[in-house]
Amino acid sequence: MGGAIGATQISGSLDAKNIVMDLITKELKISNLVPLCMQAPVPELTGTIPVLSPSGISTDLGEWESSLVKGGDFSYVSFDLKKDRIKLMVSDEARFKSKMGDPLGLQKEGASLLLAQELDKKIATALQTTPQTTATAGAWSTVTNNPLKDLAIACGLVKPYKADFVIMTSNVWAQFVGNNYTAQYATGNPGNIAGVISRIPGLNLDVYISDDITAKTILVGCSKAAAVIGNGPIKVRQEDVMDGGEIWQIDVFRQVKSTFLKTSGNLNMGVAQITAVIA
Repeated sequence: MGGAIGATQISGSLDAKNIVMDLITKELKISNLVPLCMQAPVPELTGTIPVLSPSGISTDLGEWESSLVKGGDFSYVSFDLKKDRIKLMVSDEARFKSKMGDPLGLQKEGASLLLAQELDKKIATALQTTPQTTATAGAWSTVTNNPLKDLAIACGLVKPYKADFVIMTSNVWAQFVGNNYTAQYATGNPGNIAGVISRIPGLNLDVYISDDITAKTILVGCSKAAAVIGNGPIKVRQEDVMDGGEIWQIDVFRQVKSTFLKTSGNLNMGVAQITAVIA
């Protein structure tokens, strides 16, 4: 995914591989939250990636002045991939009657949507795993509270990483667009547009809508430090059934992990969650 999935990672016939590549490509276009994650290949389903935590910077060094190397500040991302399974099927009658192209076309669109929805749920769950947390200064439905203040505090929690996204539920977005301070920044229809629906000026946060996160909260984070998707192989089984048709069973191995860059309290350095955003 995101360049990490290719034909060599797909096990099956050439016909099956073509179906899967089409399905996965559509899934990534439909997915809402994939751009917020890094990608890592995990071809053997299990693996551990060591991540070296920054040890600080040496400044104003003189000529030939050396600096110390601090070791041992490692955190680890351990993967144990499970599979998402989906099935496609086409009858002999559908193939014979089809005059408009691939009879699997609509099924692939629907399957891509289902896979994208499940992946977005995994990402939302991962981003809410041990985030840094803070409470809002006041409900966004109260016009006397400026939501930008809460967002700025959340951006500060993510430092030294630069926050570049905020995830809101549909209800929270409704309060954001109705607030006197922020109504002018709200554009787009979260029901019709996938991905970024708006950008908050000054803070330069891309706004994503997801009802998979906890109600009455928002997530602010850095897409380079928030979560990583472990992409495994894809197994396709094709069966020509006696009842008159073909079935493709597609197993997609993947896992989303977060909290690999940790604060001193073992919280996710790349994500901050604000609670009680709306009443």
